[in-house]
Amino acid sequence: MKWYIKCLKQYVDFEGRARRKEYWWFILINFIITMILFICWLAPTFKMGFEAAASGNTDFDPQEAIPTILKNPFMYIYILYYMAMLIPGIAVLVRRLHDIGKSGFWAFFILGGSLLGNIASIFQTTNVGLYLGLALASLVICIISLVWMFTDSQYGPNKYGPNPKGEGNAETPVVE
Repeated sequence: MKWYIKCLKQYVDFEGRARRKEYWWFILINFIITMILFICWLAPTFKMGFEAAASGNTDFDPQEAIPTILKNPFMYIYILYYMAMLIPGIAVLVRRLHDIGKSGFWAFFILGGSLLGNIASIFQTTNVGLYLGLALASLVICIISLVWMFTDSQYGPNKYGPNPKGEGNAETPVVE
């Protein structure tokens, strides 16, 4: 939890370096909170569907659930949380890239890969060739970014700052 708090304290800090531990703890805790909010947001909709199925109503229209979804305060909490975590998420990504010696501009490459995946889903039924091409490009970018995020820190200081682990830094003790 301390790594999540550290990222929040460095809300708009795109300078320096972030260890793997810092990055992945932020991602894990952010994912858990997001899933809890998402489930709380959609729970009334699932309840409506289950009740319809239990009563034997086979004509349940998911469109009927829209007013229930919009009335649920968790939708607004989810959206606010997502928007609030966008900047620290990008900041820790940039610092993580700095830690392995890459420019923060590579974050555009990673975020663009995610965008390609979303664009690909639009063409899923209309243009299968375009869909497959975009989906493949998105997959390749995802694999590259995962390799980068699991890569160990550059030993010693680099142009983005000292090693956050303390390894190879002059007169700096190793930090756990």
